[in-house]
Amino acid sequence: MQLRHLAFLTPGSYRPDDPRSGLDDALALIAFAEALGYDGAWVRHRHLEPGISSAAVFLAAASQHTRRIELGTAVIQLGYESPFRLAEDLSLLDVLSGGRLQVGVSAGPPPFADLVGHLLFDGDPTRIDFSHARVGRLIEALHGHPLGDPDTQVGNAVSQYRPRLQPHAPGLARRLW
Repeated sequence: MQLRHLAFLTPGSYRPDDPRSGLDDALALIAFAEALGYDGAWVRHRHLEPGISSAAVFLAAASQHTRRIELGTAVIQLGYESPFRLAEDLSLLDVLSGGRLQVGVSAGPPPFADLVGHLLFDGDPTRIDFSHARVGRLIEALHGHPLGDPDTQVGNAVSQYRPRLQPHAPGLARRLW
């Protein structure tokens, strides 16, 4: 038996003077593809272009317009991201989508660092580690292990609990490419 997987990639392009209609069109395309029987919809994640600048936010919206189709990122450039904060966003998206998320990432310094580095980093971006170790930190966060020593607690006036990535999406770290 031959397994087939039919998916597509969209940049979610839009006219700079009307981003909403272009993004709505991309959401409608994903819902239509699901109705046609496509197995996956992947979005092209880009910065400083009239397209999807936050795959997690866009796919969270797509997850609410679909029920079955796999949702993927191609690719999130980790040079623009904090690995822990991105893990929080991706885990929340995976929970909202019912475990349908596939995550593509790239390592290395952010493209356009000369233009946006001062907006991204507290300090000189040339002194930041953009190696594949950044991917390792993202994977570590996605595993959702408790943080701190066994007695460490965080919480609020109502409850206390062990600190860890919330919400935790078991299995998401295995769907990172």
